[in-house]
Amino acid sequence: MEDTAGVSVSRHSPRWVAWGRRRLDPGTPRGLRLTLAAVAGLLAACAFGVIISDVTGHEGAALLDPHVTAWAVAHRAPWLTGVLRVITWLGSMAVIIPLAAIVGLFFVVRRRRWRPLALLAAAIAGAVGLYDIVKPLVSRPRPPQAIWIGHFRGASFPSGHAAQSIAFYTMLAIVLGAGRSRRAKTALWAAAALIVAVVGASRIYLGAHWLTDVLGGYALGACWIAVVIIVMLAIPPPGTGEPPPAGPGSGRPG
Repeated sequence: MEDTAGVSVSRHSPRWVAWGRRRLDPGTPRGLRLTLAAVAGLLAACAFGVIISDVTGHEGAALLDPHVTAWAVAHRAPWLTGVLRVITWLGSMAVIIPLAAIVGLFFVVRRRRWRPLALLAAAIAGAVGLYDIVKPLVSRPRPPQAIWIGHFRGASFPSGHAAQSIAFYTMLAIVLGAGRSRRAKTALWAAAALIVAVVGASRIYLGAHWLTDVLGGYALGACWIAVVIIVMLAIPPPGTGEPPPAGPGSGRPG
């Protein structure tokens, strides 16, 4: 019965079937990779919606914030404070922008490729632009100043360090991993994930943000970087000769 239904769909909707197959093709940039990026972006957007609802409604995950912060403050140690005060800079613009410039200009000068620099710039600029819009709209106070280790300005939600670090280091792993072995790509992605996680944890430990600020920053940055990746996959680099993407009604063969 199922086979008959499948044959019927293929016979009466060949363009939709062919389009669906292209979306799941792991061998092309606009196949499975683009589909996964779109799904990841949608999930990140949904997560951000849930988190911002909890934060503004003072419910759900936001109820965990004071408990997580209290636990972090209770487990502070001089050596750990010193380490995290350094690590938190990995999520700051003071480190991210110079690092993006160095990597991007390397590709421009040594390989005559502008695309990596443009992708890194887009990842950073979009993340910063989005959280700059959200922060004043939510206008959430930071944790009590008495627990701060350092000086922090502006609203608390979402964490700018979390948003820009997940956007930048994800794109950095993509740029540096292009054309490399699977082992090298795995190492780059693991390093990126570790940096992003520790930067987020440092913001809670130092008293700069609540847990949901960091989670909201991750979701917002992940949503943006998914958009950048979708555009990157949909628009091939100049000179590759790849055809433009086809929709279900384009009439192209599968």
